[in-house]
Amino acid sequence: MASAQFDVGFRHLRGSNFVDRSTLLTARQRILAVAASAQGEPVVGGMAAAILLGSAWYDDDFSIELVRRTTGSGRPAKGTITHRFDIDPADWCVVDGVRVTTPLRTAFDIGRMQPAWRALGYLDALAKATDLDTRTLARYADAQRRRRHVRQIRELAPLVDARAESPPESWVRLLMFRSELPTPDLQIAVPNPSEKPFARIDLGYEALKIGVEYDGEDFHSSPEQRARDEERDARLREQGWIMIRVDRHRLRDEPFGIVVEIVTAMKARGAY
Repeated sequence: MASAQFDVGFRHLRGSNFVDRSTLLTARQRILAVAASAQGEPVVGGMAAAILLGSAWYDDDFSIELVRRTTGSGRPAKGTITHRFDIDPADWCVVDGVRVTTPLRTAFDIGRMQPAWRALGYLDALAKATDLDTRTLARYADAQRRRRHVRQIRELAPLVDARAESPPESWVRLLMFRSELPTPDLQIAVPNPSEKPFARIDLGYEALKIGVEYDGEDFHSSPEQRARDEERDARLREQGWIMIRVDRHRLRDEPFGIVVEIVTAMKARGAY
């Protein structure tokens, strides 16, 4: 009976660490608690490292990756993934008392995650949170030619942009790049007649007055928000803007249709 009551009252984190089930842990708190209780001073890597380095975008079901030396034993705890290899001391730093892969090494790891569009979203978010230098990342990747999916990170490194404000914006940008469209402008501020910006467009071509907006369900699904979007788009059209709206259904089911719409708008403005 006592054991059953304990299971009801507490949640297992790792090893001998338990937390009251009424406690709500943030992603960062959970990672720190698990890493601090792990034996042998492992290095936190992958998405967990990106979160500790300040990245604001991640999936709720992320796993905590722990890098351990090649020697040692023990099974990984639930919700963690253990990698065994000797990591270069230059590839880790200390965050809140826990060893964490550096922004450069973290970028190399998350940039090889599949699929590529998701990896670019992670990379943009990490670049926004850190001083990640994409040219250094490209050189680092070139020195790791035998690693799995290294070709992907070599493709993505030049595309990383800290100005992206959500992963879906990054996904649209990758779609445009792979469709051989010109590199779009990001976070385009549009002024009203008094020269004060009244709108900021996710991405597009400012010179052509073509805007591309991603409508996330969190911020664009309510009737009130849709009405505000329509009013804003009407003002943009009055200034000559062509607005192209993308949501997750279009991005998933008809990406080619998005490209065709952008190309059609470009041709309408005399650009090819």
